[in-house]
Amino acid sequence: MKKTALAAIASLMLASSISVGSVSASSKTYTVQPGDTLYRIATQYKITVDELKRLNSLTSNTIRVNQKLVVENKATTSKTVSSINSLQDSKLPTAKPNIQNSVTNNSALMNKVIDTAMPLQGIPYLWAGVTPAGFDCSGFIYYVYNKAGVKVPRLDTIGFFNRSVFVTDPVVGDLLFFQNTYRPGISHIGIYLGDNKFIHAGDKGIDIASLDSSYWNLRFMGYKRFRDIN
Repeated sequence: MKKTALAAIASLMLASSISVGSVSASSKTYTVQPGDTLYRIATQYKITVDELKRLNSLTSNTIRVNQKLVVENKATTSKTVSSINSLQDSKLPTAKPNIQNSVTNNSALMNKVIDTAMPLQGIPYLWAGVTPAGFDCSGFIYYVYNKAGVKVPRLDTIGFFNRSVFVTDPVVGDLLFFQNTYRPGISHIGIYLGDNKFIHAGDKGIDIASLDSSYWNLRFMGYKRFRDIN
């Protein structure tokens, strides 16, 4: 009789433990503010953009003001359940995050990118332009990087976005991406000069702009680097 009672109590305690673990699972959320980007939010909470998108089942980089995003997912479970989950997870392949935390070792190449880009100031804007007769924003990137020795194909801003990885420590020569300029989503690209400045093909042609500008700051998505550069 005692054994039966003890077994019943043990079962009840185990059930309670599992139940408490499930109830205590919690998610930390963040409400999107004007000017926010996935890159900024991910950096603030020390996670990657890919992880932030996974937590929120996002299929694009577009977010809206007042949208609630999960930025941290904590779950307290019993040791038994945790052990089972750990065993299951160990059998799954680990995906590498789409982010580089270290600065590039190829500083000479990045300086060459800047040396190629700077003399082009004043060249007019030309839709689909890829020569010194005129550039659009992606054509400017294509021309400059190829002249500097990085052989990249002629792509639009989305193509260049997909060919690059986010960096947390940008250096001169890295890329900057912007969204919601002349169209929704990824729509503009420039080359970082340091001190919050970048060179790009804008409406006024090739010129230098600043992230301190309210227009660019509001639309800034983040710094990236071509996969071709180590």
